[in-house]
Order: sequence, then structure tokens, then C-alpha cells
Amino acid sequence: MLSMLLMMRRLASALRVALREEDFARILGAALLLVVIGTLTFTLQSGWSVVDGFYVAVATLTTSSVLDPKLTITDPWLKVFTAAYVLICIGILVEVARRLRMGFIAAREELKAAEVAAKSDEASQGATGRTR
Repeated sequence: MLSMLLMMRRLASALRVALREEDFARILGAALLLVVIGTLTFTLQSGWSVVDGFYVAVATLTTSSVLDPKLTITDPWLKVFTAAYVLICIGILVEVARRLRMGFIAAREELKAAEVAAKSDEASQGATGRTR
């Protein structure tokens, strides 16, 4: 549990750093919009629940192949949509992941810089305290 909380904290830091980039918010918004479009399309065209549509959309985009065998796509139009959906969305999700990775790296560097600055401040305060 602690490990998960620490990872969520690191993810939040990486998101904060990534959102400072000018285009990241638009790319993240596009990725979320595409998940919503996929969810709605799978839900409405296949007669599934919203949860099932969301599950299929996310499983399809992450290419996890962990799909419930009961949720099969039989409509030819939906098969074409799914193929186009994957081709379009994979590139956007890869870009989101790339920028998040850069955010993780930058957040770690900012944390290290803050630690070095804190140690430097402690050392300088200790030195001025001894000279008095």
C-alpha cells in the first residue's frame, strides 16, 4: 500500500512537470477524448454497458489482450472502427507516455536539486552559527 501511495505521489509530480510543457495538456486531453469516443462507440454499437465499453476501449488502446471473451466485436463496421481507433490512438498514447517519462525525470532532478540546496543552506547556516 505504501509503495502504491509513493508511486501515485511520483505520478502527480511527473504530471505537474509535464503540464508545464505547452502542448502536453492538449495531447492528454486528446487521449482522454479518444477513450471517451471509444467507450461511447463500443457501448452504443455493441449494446454493452458503459463499463464494458470503457473496458474494451482501454484494453484495445493498451494492446493488453486481456479482454473478456464474452465481449467480442462482430459488426464489420465496428471492426473497421477498431482498426482505425488503434492506429490513431496508439501514437497519441505513446506521446503521452513519452512526455510523462520526461516529467518523471525532470521531477526527480528537481527533487535532487532541492535536496542539494537544503544541504547547502544547512551547511551555510552551520558555518555562520560557528563564527559568532
